[in-house]
Amino acid sequence: MTAAFVYPINTIMNIQELDAYNLDDAVKFNDQLNPALWDRNEHLKPDVKAQLLLIAEDFKESLGIKDLDLKDITISGSNAAYTYTPNSDIDLHLVVDQPEDPVYRELFDAKKVIYNDQHDIKINGYEVELYVQDTNKPVISLGEYSVLNDKWIRLPRKDKANLDQEATRLKYKKLYKLAEFAIKSNDSDKIENVIKTIKKYRQSGLDKTGEFGPENLAFKILRRKGIIGKLYEKLQELHDKKLSLPETRVSDDYDPNGRPPGPEFKPTMPQGDRKS
Repeated sequence: MTAAFVYPINTIMNIQELDAYNLDDAVKFNDQLNPALWDRNEHLKPDVKAQLLLIAEDFKESLGIKDLDLKDITISGSNAAYTYTPNSDIDLHLVVDQPEDPVYRELFDAKKVIYNDQHDIKINGYEVELYVQDTNKPVISLGEYSVLNDKWIRLPRKDKANLDQEATRLKYKKLYKLAEFAIKSNDSDKIENVIKTIKKYRQSGLDKTGEFGPENLAFKILRRKGIIGKLYEKLQELHDKKLSLPETRVSDDYDPNGRPPGPEFKPTMPQGDRKS
């Protein structure tokens, strides 16, 4: 049985690197919207729009609510603004009138997690992340676009936000330590819990303070530094190990052309009565 593999601490990153990390650089403004998604007139490319509507319809059906009051289908976040990176998701929202019953909110959250975990949907290399958004709780984003109506709800802007560097640093360190402990534990349950914690942490931050909030910035740094990737890699490694059967060790002096290994003995015949 081989010893369990543990990631050395430097495969994640030295947390002191964050002290030299300028959070103003965590958000880069590009000169144009993502050309993989938008045309020169800053409208969604027709094939991208058609595919997003198809994905939204599939997600809607997965919710299992026949009388869902759908008001709009929108995208927001970095890919609806000038702050996109190669790692940015396409945040696709189903905007609905949600009943006040909190059971519905829990249902939508659970369905969203299940759908996103079970699907790996990409458009021109960018992952699509699905959300159910209440019409009474607008998103906080630099840009917001109606896919359903093919027009901007909030035009993207290039204003540099005030970044709370100290709050981001503290939140990053907290999540970093959780990830480090989970990876070193070799416990898939702990790793899954940390991944869920990071996702919830980011979403709650987006809901409260938007893209430039400390929670989302901490998430961006974790992703850019490869820490989230390490969590998924370790989870996959443990899953593969669970499904594998360890190879049986063979003695060094074993001769494949010789007699099969086994207990050495000479058969004996039962002794009869001796006659003198």
